[in-house]
Amino acid sequence: MERKAEGRMILIPQQDGTEAKFPHWALRDAVTNFFDRLGAGEDAPPEHPLSKAARNSSDPWWRESIYAADEHVTAPIPDLSEP
Repeated sequence: MERKAEGRMILIPQQDGTEAKFPHWALRDAVTNFFDRLGAGEDAPPEHPLSKAARNSSDPWWRESIYAADEHVTAPIPDLSEP
């Protein structure tokens, strides 16, 4: 009954042998957070906890996914247009 109340859950294996647990909808929130942070510089919102868990995962699929993007994503995007 407890599992039914939680709904679909995402389990991300961690380097220390534990699992980080998130509701299924957190995937959408983590991707939205990634795009909100992309090139935002100092104005970037805080990183989503799922992203931290993905980066710390023992599973290469999570570590190499868009969910695991690190703080370098917030670096301002240079203007490459010609004057």
